[in-house]
Amino acid sequence: MNRLTPVPPPGTPPRFPSGWRARLGRDPVPILLREGSKALVARVRRDLIDDEEAPKADEVLAYPEVKAFLRKQDKSGAFPPKPPEKTLGSAKFGRAVATLRALERMADFGLRKSEAPVARAADLLLSSQDKDGGLGDLALGETPEARAKAVAVHFQGWALGVLCRAGYDDDPRIERGFRFLLANRQADGGWAWRGVRTDSAARPSSHLVTGMALRAFAASPSRRSSREARRAAELLATRFLQPDRYPDRKAPSYWEQIGEPRFWTDVLDALDGVTAVGLGKENSGVRTAEAYVRGRQNPDGLWYPGAPGKPEAGVKPAAAAALAKEREPARWLTVRVLIVLRRVN
Repeated sequence: MNRLTPVPPPGTPPRFPSGWRARLGRDPVPILLREGSKALVARVRRDLIDDEEAPKADEVLAYPEVKAFLRKQDKSGAFPPKPPEKTLGSAKFGRAVATLRALERMADFGLRKSEAPVARAADLLLSSQDKDGGLGDLALGETPEARAKAVAVHFQGWALGVLCRAGYDDDPRIERGFRFLLANRQADGGWAWRGVRTDSAARPSSHLVTGMALRAFAASPSRRSSREARRAAELLATRFLQPDRYPDRKAPSYWEQIGEPRFWTDVLDALDGVTAVGLGKENSGVRTAEAYVRGRQNPDGLWYPGAPGKPEAGVKPAAAAALAKEREPARWLTVRVLIVLRRVN
């Protein structure tokens, strides 16, 4: 089992990694351990190098970075929406998405439902659940300004995935939420935006919606091996770097806009989902996506959010300052990339 080792003294030649890390252009793990915040280093130790002595939740809660983050939560459990979230739909929808994203970051920190901030955020999201299992606060219309028509199944899947990551896999409310997802599948085994983009199960699925719905199964220990999850993953793996069937983020270039923190389906998010439910390199789509993601590593060892083509810091001070500002999200993204590449390889 890998253990966290002390930083070697100056002048010691670097030891080249073996195994899956040896396939990378540069091993980023030492960079993450050296440069990362306490919360990020804790995640590397916990989720990437299997350090049994990685900080536990009570220690993580005391980190200034985590305390500052949690101060944004109000008494109801909600987090304030940022400008991009406010433009997606109603104020209620924006608040739900902001809380969902915050709950995902808490899961990244290693916090689970036994911690009060997690429980408050989860209860807020689940408080809007309808009898059919849909989360009512995640309903949308055809435009952000239009009256909500139906629960957006892609956001429903994302929410269930985050709740499972936070330890709610066996909660009866989560079971009802999965029944809603399964009741709204397309005939091909994926998902489309039912009630808005189509009312027919016979229409083809959307890879944008399928990728976000698959997050629920990927994060659920009790459901990720199901036939429904496998079928959706096999379908999504045929769509890598292809245009969507629907107008929302239709261009193939949207696959390459890797988000950190994650939001829409992109090539890394989809690769994470399909491999978490059991697809491996025997699948041609997985091989294509894995090679693409591996090829996105920057010469400085990190992966950067957004479209491809992040340069190294140059001699111009403005360029160096801009890249330095991007390094913190790049470090968090790099951890996600390495977790997926480790699983695939």
